[in-house]
Amino acid sequence: MNFKEFIIESYVSDIKKTLAKLPKKHAIIFRGYKYKFEGGNELKGDSKHIGFIDEEKKTVTIAAPYNYGREFTFLHEVGHAVWKYLVDDKKQEQWAKIVKKTNLKKEDKQPVEELFCMAYGATYAKRPPADYAYDEWIKFVKNI
Repeated sequence: MNFKEFIIESYVSDIKKTLAKLPKKHAIIFRGYKYKFEGGNELKGDSKHIGFIDEEKKTVTIAAPYNYGREFTFLHEVGHAVWKYLVDDKKQEQWAKIVKKTNLKKEDKQPVEELFCMAYGATYAKRPPADYAYDEWIKFVKNI
């Protein structure tokens, strides 16, 4: 086994450990998926994203952003799938109300789905960024 294969195998092992600590109904969304890892702050050819889920090919691609760990980046992508499949319209409205009453810094204001994904990552990451680890946000995510 060459060094690159060793690194990728260890990343996949870490992804499996991360999925194992999530609620089963969240982790099951990724059954049968493969994982791709890229160097650099964003995805190759896509300067606006650090992760991408391809549902047709059943792949998740993760970059290595400077500001976030790979675990957080992966969990952010899981958050998008959870939002899509498990957060119904009523819960989306509840989330929007929670976000609206949160005193966010100007630079942290984003669409509510993106903020949910940041909160999702902050809820389950071993070392979450403090900017998205609000108690009320974590409580909401844990109740999905």
